Amino acid sequence: MPVITLPAAQVAAGAGHLPPVCPRHGEPATEQRSIKLISKPPAWAAIFILGGGILYLIIVLALRKTVKAPAWPWCATCSAQRKKLLAIGLPLLAVGLLLVFGAIAMNSDASAVLALLGIVVLLAGTIVAARGGQLPVTGALVSGDGQYVEVKQGSDRFLMALNRGRTRV
Repeated sequence: MPVITLPAAQVAAGAGHLPPVCPRHGEPATEQRSIKLISKPPAWAAIFILGGGILYLIIVLALRKTVKAPAWPWCATCSAQRKKLLAIGLPLLAVGLLLVFGAIAMNSDASAVLALLGIVVLLAGTIVAARGGQLPVTGALVSGDGQYVEVKQGSDRFLMALNRGRTRV
């Protein structure tokens, strides 16, 4: 599975500038989604988490590159993957909250263990639900300079459809 690199301007141009094939899975697109693609934070920024989440957040937001894709090809596998991850993650979040609040309300010897279990379930639910977001499902990230959109584990079928479209121009 190759890394597919697309010019950011082509992605931002919208419908007609990308083939109707999912870049990640290579399946025919069932819909075109409007999504906002972002860049990864620089690795060195992670040290600022120790100084407080706010400082890290400010640095990440200041350095983030964004490309608005008005017509990103979205296939049935993308939809199914997103639904599955959200169907697992969101109930885990709810159960984790119930466990934490139940532990607070119980006020017994088992409260600490129940609260810890609730926090672990909350963390697991957050991770799974976050993986069900549009960006993780697409596998697309903006390059550090904001000039390209890169699809990790891209599809050969998308590349072939993209190249066919370029030869017709």
